Amino acid sequence: MRFGCCVALASFVPPTSGAGSIQAGSRYEAQTAAVPAALRALEEAGCDFAEFGVGMVGPELPEESFNLFRSALDGASIKAECFNSFIAPHVKLTGRDRDWSRIEQYVAVAAERVSAVGGGVIVFGSGGARNVPDGFPREEAEAQLEEFLHMCADKAGAAGIQIAIEPLNRRESNILNTVEEADAMAKRVNRPEIAVLADFYHLMEEREPFEAIENCGSRLIHVHVADTGRLYPGSGRYDYPRFYEALYEADYDRRISVECNWNDFSAEAKLAAAYLRESYADAVERFTR
Repeated sequence: MRFGCCVALASFVPPTSGAGSIQAGSRYEAQTAAVPAALRALEEAGCDFAEFGVGMVGPELPEESFNLFRSALDGASIKAECFNSFIAPHVKLTGRDRDWSRIEQYVAVAAERVSAVGGGVIVFGSGGARNVPDGFPREEAEAQLEEFLHMCADKAGAAGIQIAIEPLNRRESNILNTVEEADAMAKRVNRPEIAVLADFYHLMEEREPFEAIENCGSRLIHVHVADTGRLYPGSGRYDYPRFYEALYEADYDRRISVECNWNDFSAEAKLAAAYLRESYADAVERFTR
């Protein structure tokens, strides 16, 4: 298993009340300027990889803007292997007013640029983009998301990218709220480029059984973790031994990425990485006795 952290730059993840994170303002140039420091913090924490928001590759920004981010990654031992917050909230994926040509262009550029910096997985959470508008038929919205994911399979697959459908709890999205629902969507699309993410925080918020993770099997390609209050792993009461057991039963051995709110990113990233390595090693020892 490999361990990393999501860096809260160009992310659409709602912050937990009272918690801070790395913030560099809304301007893209300021965000990219914060990237080297974030990567150094992850290196010092002993992480294996970094996870950024897709906004950092600027899908709707010119190439010269993207080059700022690419340059900011140069020289770091930590690589940006995964990207979350796929679709910006203003690029609507469901409803009568969606702009299909804009969506296609956004996805094509995002996939090409993520691939160019070495990314292999894009996480499709994007609650603001995928939410079903009031009064719009849910079945039609589901069909629109299925069509979107087929298009993603074409464009992201051509760039060597896999898309992981992320369940979001009901406060963040009104569709695809559970691992079971995300897995059902991935099975309907039935393309190797479209798979599933398990997020410990959303699993706990939805009170979903761990068996939902086990049932994903090989369709599970990425994992997000946090702890009580959406703070860093090891700081709360989440049942990590049972969570690891579910990953083991799904034969999952890829990446675990911390997606939480930080009060002190550098210090807490070290604590989180150490906790995950130690607790996971203990779990594996129990499983393999």
